[in-house]
Amino acid sequence: MELRSKELSDVQAYESKIQIGLRRVGVCNVPKIIRRKRFGIYNELSARIDVFVDLLPSKRGIHMSRNIEAINEVISTLSSEVIVDSEELCAKIAEKVIEVQPGANFAEVNLSADYEMETFSEAILENKTSVHVLRAGAYAERTDKGIKITKIIGAEVEGTTVCPCSQELSKDITKERLLKEGFSTVDVDKILKLVPIAAHNQRSKSILLFEQPRDSERVELEDVIKILENSMSSPVHEVLKRKDEQAVVLYAHQNPVFVEDVVRSILQKVSERFSEHPEETVIAVKQINYESIHQHNAVAEVRTTLKRLKKQLNGFEQIEKK
Repeated sequence: MELRSKELSDVQAYESKIQIGLRRVGVCNVPKIIRRKRFGIYNELSARIDVFVDLLPSKRGIHMSRNIEAINEVISTLSSEVIVDSEELCAKIAEKVIEVQPGANFAEVNLSADYEMETFSEAILENKTSVHVLRAGAYAERTDKGIKITKIIGAEVEGTTVCPCSQELSKDITKERLLKEGFSTVDVDKILKLVPIAAHNQRSKSILLFEQPRDSERVELEDVIKILENSMSSPVHEVLKRKDEQAVVLYAHQNPVFVEDVVRSILQKVSERFSEHPEETVIAVKQINYESIHQHNAVAEVRTTLKRLKKQLNGFEQIEKK
């Protein structure tokens, strides 16, 4: 005889033996296909979604399946529509999750997906299609005035960077050797301007994220990608014929940058392009250079607001505050 309980125990709702609250509990890397339309073009994104909520000290656990159900319900509801804003999709999921998880006061949703885009390459002076990483997300927070939503949008872009220090060292030794061979100072200076100077380089990753209120003006993903591509020594491309490869290498070596230079260049471009956005907009930038002659990597990052960024660029605030 089969025995079944009429009502199964809700173990997650049991009281926790150790009364400590947790900030982020949930599921990650949930695979979903999202249909998106931008500028009249339809594409399908193979996305990975993370969903987290906070947990009260008294509760043993959250209902993990409800996070996934929230993702499915929101995407199913939007299935008859075309998703334009990945960050708005995340906001709707965050709203739903905080609603279905008892006692939750905070929800976080993160989404990442490969994103193909054609941009103009300054190095080869033509359009090239590259694949980048779309980053979107949202926070939902329960307040006295209701649910507060913050949206996140940004991208990860790969490029190449050339080390200014190693290039300067190569220039010094080249100059020294040319002078020893009898070239005049004037001729040496001309040669150094005409001939590419050796340097070590790195394949690099730039990350730029915007966090702003739900009703803020939209941040266009295409603008974010262009800023990142144009802040490194050169963009990288999947396919390059010999002539284009030559052009990319020459272009990169004419634009040597430190990891710190890239972050500052990104911030300057952000201030110029998004000057009309809310001053409380949070801007997060991270640059990773995968070193070619060292066993370590170089990293620089900053998290600031548009208001503080403008002050720094205008010379009113020289030290980044935490």
